[in-house]
Amino acid sequence: MIITEEELMALLESPAEEGTGFHAVTLYALDNQAYHHARASGLPSHVQLWRARPDASWQWAGLFANGAIALFDPAAHQGADYLAAMSQGEGVYRLDEPWQDALALRHRQWGDWLAGLEILLLEDHPFQGAQLQLQLRALGLPCRWVQDGAACLQALAEGNTGLLLCDLSLAEQDAISLLLANPQYQSLPLILLSAHEQTLIDGSRRLLHDAGFNVLAALAKPLQEEELLRQLKVIYLGPQHRRRLHGLRRTIRTWQGASLGTLSLQSNPPTGGELWLPLAGLSQEWPELKAWLEELGRAPQALTLVIQRRDALLTAQAPFALVLQASLAGVKLALLLDNGEHLPFDLIERLPFQHLLLGQRLAQEWESAPADSLLDRFMGRVRDLGIAIYLDDSLNLQDEERWRLLGAAGRW
Repeated sequence: MIITEEELMALLESPAEEGTGFHAVTLYALDNQAYHHARASGLPSHVQLWRARPDASWQWAGLFANGAIALFDPAAHQGADYLAAMSQGEGVYRLDEPWQDALALRHRQWGDWLAGLEILLLEDHPFQGAQLQLQLRALGLPCRWVQDGAACLQALAEGNTGLLLCDLSLAEQDAISLLLANPQYQSLPLILLSAHEQTLIDGSRRLLHDAGFNVLAALAKPLQEEELLRQLKVIYLGPQHRRRLHGLRRTIRTWQGASLGTLSLQSNPPTGGELWLPLAGLSQEWPELKAWLEELGRAPQALTLVIQRRDALLTAQAPFALVLQASLAGVKLALLLDNGEHLPFDLIERLPFQHLLLGQRLAQEWESAPADSLLDRFMGRVRDLGIAIYLDDSLNLQDEERWRLLGAAGRW
């Protein structure tokens, strides 16, 4: 398994924090002393407080450079192997440093960024367009409103647009046709709006995503300001530099802390406990994999194969045969799902999965998914089939009680 810096940042920027609503700035308290000190200080409403537990795996450079700061009490981390790096990290403050000034600076930076983001609104309904434009400007966002495809293309050609907010249903030409006919705008951040049912909205998002467009979200009308701001913060934080960190392992645990095994590469298996191996990269012959297990002194029942959608099991005969034979021999199956654009309903019906490893971003979508969305239906079917759900949370940042209520069995 390969863990990237982007995935680490996604963990830290999880919206599953204390309180509700959108907060422009996040304050991470890195120990109990910092947490209670911050709470007692009286934080502004635009700041959200979250308690995190650092360890040696954190990549401190740039981690809190944008949209967040971290606060710590040096006495609580004496002797920790990460203390030196933490103390020198940008946006990381001791209790006796001016961390409240840093919060105010982060908030000003967010406001300045919003004021410089040019939003192009494509909405052909006069009343709705005028209301949306007023709504966006009230948030401090420059907004240019156009009412047809020709005006939209003309505005896009000027090159100033930072985000296209687009109604799906237009009188003369639907937005999907307009976008597909102009692939030169695939990299432009895009948010779809529609009054249709969520299933159609999700399908439109998937279609444009598969065509290469940068679809941030597909939202139902009326536009919810908090959801829009959450999507804008994705743009604000920007893509993180991807650096592959080879050799890292992930332990799958129940909420009670019991280990169900270690996810690792076949080339670097753990010496004890149950094995979880990604199917990608394995030999496509069950006898070879069985022989490898025997060399390690492990029975098939000690192995869990981790399958991803990109493994294309239902269209590739060799890996499907491997999974089927392994399952018949006692190997358990887990599905790793980190993308909600293609939900494998057919896969979970065809194979006896025992576990679902849910990626961080998809977990966030699941938490806020409308009741009639495809993702909500998929997760409901997962629960109906008795598949245990585990969240991507190697740093133990998630609120256990909240996820128990949704049906998650633990973390990985």
